Amino acid sequence: MKELRLVGAVLAGGASRRFGRNKSVEPLDGRRLIDRAADALRRHTDEVIVVSSRSDTPAGGWVVVEDCRPSCGPLGGIEAALQYAADGEYDAAAVLAVDLPLVDDAALGVLIEAFALDPRRSTVAARDGDPDFEPLCAVYPTSRLEAVSGLLDAGERAARALFEQHGGLRVPGVRGAGMNVNREADLAGVAARVREERKGGS
Repeated sequence: MKELRLVGAVLAGGASRRFGRNKSVEPLDGRRLIDRAADALRRHTDEVIVVSSRSDTPAGGWVVVEDCRPSCGPLGGIEAALQYAADGEYDAAAVLAVDLPLVDDAALGVLIEAFALDPRRSTVAARDGDPDFEPLCAVYPTSRLEAVSGLLDAGERAARALFEQHGGLRVPGVRGAGMNVNREADLAGVAARVREERKGGS
């Protein structure tokens, strides 16, 4: 079987309106959220990029890729990631929102292993809630670029629309896929959970 080439894309271009500042540089357990996401992706991909048009996006061991079109939300970030993947002749883009800090390399491994079984389909992390999947913790084949661009051309902005309209596989057991950090209180809650887990493992 052909070995898949994947680009890992941290989606870090959100306005952080509810958080009040650039949350990608906020620390959690001694590491910035952007570093946690990049490190998790790096274990499973050939290259890591950060998709963001923010002027305060930090530099690091990644290429910063601007959105192909401004102010189009996470779906626009997915488009930019897939365009980069297409230009680099990657098979797929593994995307991870910067505000999903409990998704680690082991969790992504579950997702990417499922994708490898049929790399023609999108593979997203299952979660509780509506929708019952996390479109920003997912692996999208490069062939989905045209579909994403078509949705954006039609005025769609919700990332969930890609999976809802074009289907794929929901993967259970991807730890942390349901814990977004949208407010400072969310980050405090995640930090408390990390501390409790460390105590339990000691």
